[in-house]
Amino acid sequence: MRGAGYFMPTRFGHFELDENARSLTLRGAPQSLQPRVFDLLAYLVRNAGRVVPKDELMDALWPDLTVTEASLQRAVSLARRALAADGLERAIRSFVRHGYRFGLDPDLTEPEPEAPGGTPDVAEARRRARACDWTGAVTLFEALPPEALEPADIDVWAGAVECQGRPAAALPIHSRAVAAHLGAGDPVGAARGAVALARIEIERAAPAVAGGWLDRAESLLAEEDDDAVRASLLWMRSRLATFEGRTEEALGLASAAFDLAKRRGDQGLVALTLAYRGFYNLALGHVGAGRADQNHAAAIALSSQVDPVTGSTVYCNILWSCRTFADWERARQWSAGFESWCKASFAEPPGACDLHRAEILGAQRALPEALRSIETALRKLAVEEAWTIGEGHRIRGDIQAMIGDLAAARADYAAAAALGWDAEPGNAVLLFEEGEIDAALAALDRALGGMTWFHLQRRGHLMIHKARIAARGGRREIATALLAEIEGEPERWPQPAIRALIAETRAALAEPGDPEARRFLFLARELWTSAGMEYQAGRVRVELARSLLADGDRAGAAIELAAARMTASRIGSRRLADRAAEPDLAPAA
Repeated sequence: MRGAGYFMPTRFGHFELDENARSLTLRGAPQSLQPRVFDLLAYLVRNAGRVVPKDELMDALWPDLTVTEASLQRAVSLARRALAADGLERAIRSFVRHGYRFGLDPDLTEPEPEAPGGTPDVAEARRRARACDWTGAVTLFEALPPEALEPADIDVWAGAVECQGRPAAALPIHSRAVAAHLGAGDPVGAARGAVALARIEIERAAPAVAGGWLDRAESLLAEEDDDAVRASLLWMRSRLATFEGRTEEALGLASAAFDLAKRRGDQGLVALTLAYRGFYNLALGHVGAGRADQNHAAAIALSSQVDPVTGSTVYCNILWSCRTFADWERARQWSAGFESWCKASFAEPPGACDLHRAEILGAQRALPEALRSIETALRKLAVEEAWTIGEGHRIRGDIQAMIGDLAAARADYAAAAALGWDAEPGNAVLLFEEGEIDAALAALDRALGGMTWFHLQRRGHLMIHKARIAARGGRREIATALLAEIEGEPERWPQPAIRALIAETRAALAEPGDPEARRFLFLARELWTSAGMEYQAGRVRVELARSLLADGDRAGAAIELAAARMTASRIGSRRLADRAAEPDLAPAA
């Protein structure tokens, strides 16, 4: 109600609008609005339920200026974006050739009433997108004439195409959205679209194109103040920096992006920037901080209504870290929730979802199922033109090696290398087992020389594999030096998988007949088992059986071999079954 120069604070949703204090708060947190946008929102709220003509709004907001409708459209777009933080962007309704109305209908998820001169298909396309019917939404958007769509509709259309698992096909639609926002006088909306284009381009291994779109977004924001888009821009700058090997800089950019996202109160952006801050911390060896950031980000994404593209990016980033950091226990804990989330959010899960699933399955469960998953991932990644296709070949090589198809594994490792990806440590392990010790160590040295996040996060995993190969190959000095470096930073390598490999390396370095060797093998077996790595635990069981037989403990050896054979059957590994049946392990006549 309006009194003599005084306006009562108005509450709608979780917002409170206080005209006297010129403040808009969401759950008590101040929201940033440009002065003219605040005036527009206040005027519409004050006239709630009435269609306010455009001329009346322009006279009220710009009493002494002559402006075009584009200025009003831009202010409306920014007001809607502010209300979107509580899912109320549709509280401001457009009435073509008339004006705008503010109102909280009983259920904002119902289809919008048809506006004068409008088309019901636009409202239906929006409704289907809100219901995650991505194919239905895309079909309707594609059939609509360009003049029927507002810039925000084109944004939704592009997002729906991405949620069909077709990010490359969304590129021209995002480009069209940028142009539409500019035509409506909304540089902030255009900048948001430019950041989306950069996000897709960097996934396609096109950092130069991504950088161009980020520069475009930067120029569009030169005279604008929007924390959400600036946070997104800084986040993407961090990705570009780490893509080019500047991980320290990436951490600083991600931290700045997180601060802006937190100030804005956008939970999706908070989760996104927090996940990447953790990602870079892990790459730089700040393990405790990195894990805490990523676990917090995942919890936010699970408990908040984040959009599918943001949510999948958060989870994908976390599972990348788990896999490259050899943190299989943590990967297992988050992967089930990620799979369910992907199935609920996407018409077709992106190739990255299948890629993560494949390696986790291969590491911890059934190998044939993992092989089917990586085949699906590789097909999708090829269509998506994703830079991760080389990683897909590396993973398939590892799965084939565990199954026992060594020729197929070699072919995949070679394909990964041809795509500019290193296939370590699997390739080096295979070389060593074929007697190529020097080649195996050299391959690991090349991988250890990399400076990207991918190499930095895997550094401990690569180093301990090199130490194990060196120890088993009689290169004692190399193994000892590497162990000293790894064990000198225990807080940096807490993963059970790395500790298991340390124990295996210690066993290989022990003198013949030293009882410590067997104790280290028992420890390795338990650590692999605790991480859920069945193939690796079975492999160590075979080594334990060999050690027990050498000491005449046939009963103990039989227990270990029986367990290894059961594992081989359960996970589908011919290779492990063959190892458990090698002649020197056969019971004496």
